[in-house]
Amino acid sequence: MEKELGAKNLVQFRLTGTPDGNLLVSFYQLDVFNEKAVNWHIAGLLVENKLGARVLYEGNLSNNTAYQTAVHNLLERVNVYVNCVRIEIVK
Repeated sequence: MEKELGAKNLVQFRLTGTPDGNLLVSFYQLDVFNEKAVNWHIAGLLVENKLGARVLYEGNLSNNTAYQTAVHNLLERVNVYVNCVRIEIVK
């Protein structure tokens, strides 16, 4: 994922037993300087069909509405700068 996104500081966690099943929560930093640029980057990946997994949310941390409490608790464990999160359903 780091190479595809041009992301840095990738940190991943697995959440099990959620109402949506097992989740992979990935935090990362995109080298963009504002929220609009992050959203355009994510939209570009969607258009290119690079996000093939069932993704509940991907984008700027401040806009996330999926599993907010869990994401906040996981974020407290991340020791590097991140500005984006990806939450996807995994088997």
